[in-house]
Amino acid sequence: MTISSAPSRLSRRSRKALSTAIVALACGAPSLAFAQGNASNPNCPPGSWFCADTQEKPAAPAGQPVAPADAGKGGLAPLPGPAEKPAPPVTYAPAPQPPVVIYQPPPPVIIREAPPPYVYAPRTAPPRREWGLNLHLEGAMLGSRSNSDSSMGGAGFGLRYKPVPYFGIEADVDFVGGRDYNGDRRGETAFTFNTLFFVNPRSKTQLYFLAGFGWAGANVTHQQYNGNEDQLTYKYFGGQIGAGLEFRLARHFALNVDVRGFIRGRTDDNVNYRPEFVSADGRSTNTSGGGLITGGMTFYF
Repeated sequence: MTISSAPSRLSRRSRKALSTAIVALACGAPSLAFAQGNASNPNCPPGSWFCADTQEKPAAPAGQPVAPADAGKGGLAPLPGPAEKPAPPVTYAPAPQPPVVIYQPPPPVIIREAPPPYVYAPRTAPPRREWGLNLHLEGAMLGSRSNSDSSMGGAGFGLRYKPVPYFGIEADVDFVGGRDYNGDRRGETAFTFNTLFFVNPRSKTQLYFLAGFGWAGANVTHQQYNGNEDQLTYKYFGGQIGAGLEFRLARHFALNVDVRGFIRGRTDDNVNYRPEFVSADGRSTNTSGGGLITGGMTFYF
């Protein structure tokens, strides 16, 4: 009984070992094949489970039919294409380029210097106080008898004082000679005192008015009807009024022209004994009048 049981016990152990070897062989076979495949195929990266032939074949030229993959094994070869010129290479228009922007710095800021301030200089008015020496010529406008030729003229000078630009006073001395209203030769000296009113003293051309009074003395040579001559002396007092223009050429020099009218009466002792004017009908008077045109120059200081 002991001999028969031992072989059966060994048999079970052999079967168990065989089964274990079969299972281990089955599990290691894929790994062995994987390792052999990787070692034989250089195109297969290490660790890949399956590697195919990845080498690409060159593509057939354009215009030729592609032969089957098994053409080398008895299949059809690619047919030659028609004799055509190769198509020109496709050219592509260059993509539009963005515009070239050239940066330029802004122009420099020009800082202009401000012009010098304008200093307003008002028109210089004559000084408030002035003295002046006036020299002038004058001509008398007198009536005349029908048979006489009367004309008189002369010259004079005056001292002028202007306390303000609008007002002045002037004392004049004049010497006049010629033939008077009666046709007698006459020499006359007059002293007058006048006031002057300047309308626009700030202008170069100034309008002025004058008014005054004065005294005069005349020496007259009267021609009688029988040819004899009488020497007569007359004295007068009277007044005058007028208007004129003064051209202020410079601060210290001016020209002037004016027209004056006067009226006067005799003041000598013979006023009642021998009248100066006797008309044809016997009327007489000692009052006379006339006009003067005066032109001259004034030196201011």
